[in-house]
Amino acid sequence: MNFSQFFALAKEKGIKESQLSFSRSKALSVSLFCHEIEDFRINDSQSVIAAGIVNGKFGSSRTEKLDKDTFSFLTDGILLTARLNEKEDTADIFAGSEKYHKKSAYNPALNDVRVEEKISLIRSIEEAIYAADSRVADVEVGYTERESESAFYNSFGLKLKQKGNYFYIYAEVVMREGEVTKTNYNVFLEKDLNAFDKDAFVKETVKGAARKFGADSIASKKYPTIIDREVMADLINYFLSSAIADEVQRHSSMLEGKLGTKIASSKLTIEERPLEKNVFFSYFDGEGVATRNKVVVKNGVLQTYFYNRETAKKDGVESTGNGTWGGGKVGTGFSNVFVKPGKQSFDELISGIKDGVYITEVAGLGTGMNATSGDFSCQAEGFHIVDGKLAEPLTLITLSGNLLKMLGDLKGFANDAKMTLGSISVASAFIKSMNIGGK
Repeated sequence: MNFSQFFALAKEKGIKESQLSFSRSKALSVSLFCHEIEDFRINDSQSVIAAGIVNGKFGSSRTEKLDKDTFSFLTDGILLTARLNEKEDTADIFAGSEKYHKKSAYNPALNDVRVEEKISLIRSIEEAIYAADSRVADVEVGYTERESESAFYNSFGLKLKQKGNYFYIYAEVVMREGEVTKTNYNVFLEKDLNAFDKDAFVKETVKGAARKFGADSIASKKYPTIIDREVMADLINYFLSSAIADEVQRHSSMLEGKLGTKIASSKLTIEERPLEKNVFFSYFDGEGVATRNKVVVKNGVLQTYFYNRETAKKDGVESTGNGTWGGGKVGTGFSNVFVKPGKQSFDELISGIKDGVYITEVAGLGTGMNATSGDFSCQAEGFHIVDGKLAEPLTLITLSGNLLKMLGDLKGFANDAKMTLGSISVASAFIKSMNIGGK
């Protein structure tokens, strides 16, 4: 569509300043269960969100329908919502950043691989998992591929576009030994199919379930604790959510008033790198502000909050390029987070622990986490660590504590960092002591 026509129409209707945000997403999703295709979907969706200033008031409108009437619908929506807006807004339309770090993160080769080849790949993964262990009872394997493009335009002449794509392969295996059933889930995320190692993926998936047999509980007490990188990514996500300025300004953040202070162990350094050329690359945010790489926590000291333009204005600072915009509402988010890993291997990290616990899975963290205080309690699984080695598997245990205290007790990370679907790269972490509930 010729988006310049929108701005001409908006001006004609008295909308002095305006902007458009366009997004389109294509997705392929196929899954196999017990040798049959369980699900096959191809989706193609798009949306346009428009906003403008009318007599000093902010109005917005959104549609997923793009046709000859789209621009008229959007401009009428801006006029209506601005008229109904009782708040005397100080909102304005952002003219644009001084400099943008434009790159291409799109991999055309991924799109060139035929769908039949992708289905054949996951069939071969399924077959390999079944063949790997006689105890394998059920297997689900899936392939998901996403391609997205976004564009941002405004009445000042700003024109921004970006496009990206990625895929992930997942597998869930069910293994049975007598009356006992164990499961494991594994996922691989990339944008280059050549980076996928099928044999390693299959081995890791099956091993993850097989090693859970013979699990039992453990005596309740405080243990030196290793937290697996997948679990640690969830905990870091809750921690960073408290660094969103919206939460701080609403007095619902555990990090309120802690900017520039030491809030964690000196072993903790966290960066947000939206300009990292990977599957989560983005050079502008939802408000058209140029993104930038930034240190959020440096050696345990909180360096910044995440700001959009509105919250930045409230604190008298500049936006950090973390604005999001959807459904007419401006919000704040973060992506492409890197937690600085350590130099030791996982085996080296646990080698000095005489009696400890390795947490590999948690359940109920969403309901068990108090976002304001950081207190949490959840069910967990893992392994006993005895004399520096992984010993018997553990089940029917609970992990509890306080998120800030846990990060304060951080002794270090392994060198096994992995990027998760939640866009957080973090390694397994060694916590000095945590409460483990069991027998």
